[in-house]
Amino acid sequence: MEKAQSGTIAGDERPELAGVLLWVEEKKVHDIVAPNLDRLARELLVQEAALAQCWKHGGRAFMTDQGEILPDDPEDPMRAAMRQMMGVFAQLDRGMTVAKLRRGRRIKGEKGQYAYGAPSYGRTRPTGRRPCAHASGSS
Repeated sequence: MEKAQSGTIAGDERPELAGVLLWVEEKKVHDIVAPNLDRLARELLVQEAALAQCWKHGGRAFMTDQGEILPDDPEDPMRAAMRQMMGVFAQLDRGMTVAKLRRGRRIKGEKGQYAYGAPSYGRTRPTGRRPCAHASGSS
């Protein structure tokens, strides 16, 4: 089981996904299970490559929100089209979220506000406010 890893990480930076695909190839496992396609990969090319690798070696892919993701079928081109559209919109959603966060940090920085996460424990914010609270809630 892959430990929680952001779906925004590129395929070559997800060693657990590569490891699972290797297990499918080596017949150590037969199925891949993920919550949904955009948790498998948020980039269409990574999604399609992972599924193709799984199917190539006789594996099956299951998403808890929609069941088995069936391999492409020349008699049903809509199957691949709908899966790929889901991947396109997952990638679009990722891009929109990243752009919104960058824009927000840039605007906050232009206003002279602290824009890049909480300061380290015990440090004050650049605006001179009190130090950050300890994780238990005390300051």
